[in-house]
Amino acid sequence: MYITDFYMSLIIGVIGTLLFVETFGITPGGIIVASYLALVFDSPITMVLIFLVSFITYGIVNYILPKFVILYGRRRFVATIVVAVMLKLIFEAIYPLTPFPTFEFRGIGIIVPALLSNCYARQGIKLTVVSTLVMTAVVYGIMQIIYLV
Repeated sequence: MYITDFYMSLIIGVIGTLLFVETFGITPGGIIVASYLALVFDSPITMVLIFLVSFITYGIVNYILPKFVILYGRRRFVATIVVAVMLKLIFEAIYPLTPFPTFEFRGIGIIVPALLSNCYARQGIKLTVVSTLVMTAVVYGIMQIIYLV
């Protein structure tokens, strides 16, 4: 991944996501999620890992933590980020035992599962996953066209 790839993907993803939200009223995971996922689109294991962490985060934040603390608004979002980061650290701790590359999940990638999980809570898992995958495929496709030109 080159810096220019990241910037191109970010610009295409942010503009595409904005148009998607304005057209359909559905948020595909967050404004930067499609951009990041497009960069790892050719690594299905990484994509699965990101979605797995987001599903586990969603379950913990929406079904386990509310039994112990009151979560709403910013508190819920902060809890989502903290849980996602902790899960990511756990995956890194067991990395030698697992066959998938968790090292691709750094920098901005650490926040992507939290953003996905936050959108699951707002608009549902099915709608978020489908819209995220569609927008990711669009950004990835545009990036591939740019590479050909």
